[in-house]
Amino acid sequence: MIAQILQILASAALAFGAWMGLYAMFKPQWISKTVGLKPREGHAEAPSEFRGTLGGLFFFSHLVTLILLWRLDPMSAPIITVPLCAAWGGAGIGRLISICRDAGCNTRQNWIWVAFEWGLALAIGAPFLQFFFVIYTA
Repeated sequence: MIAQILQILASAALAFGAWMGLYAMFKPQWISKTVGLKPREGHAEAPSEFRGTLGGLFFFSHLVTLILLWRLDPMSAPIITVPLCAAWGGAGIGRLISICRDAGCNTRQNWIWVAFEWGLALAIGAPFLQFFFVIYTA
């Protein structure tokens, strides 16, 4: 029962990540504003970068992970969440390093992003992380 709940939690987080990517592919100005990055004057590549990295990469990585989470054997499926769990966790760690080391980065907005990234990491990785709790509670 708990495994199904964690799989649904991960699925919701993966669906949200896929939605963010899909929306970013079609509305690069939205993701530009959301992450606080603005295209530089004379560089027309910015929308392509937003569509590719924050759009296509997010959409397809989250969508494929979501599909595999439900299509693979229930005992091996949780392992498929590990790469995206690590990626979101790593994004939060990178932002935390920036908060500690870069002038002007200790902002409320950056702390919100750390919480968001670590929250998604935990939600996406929940099906896999449950194995650690089973081991230590048995």
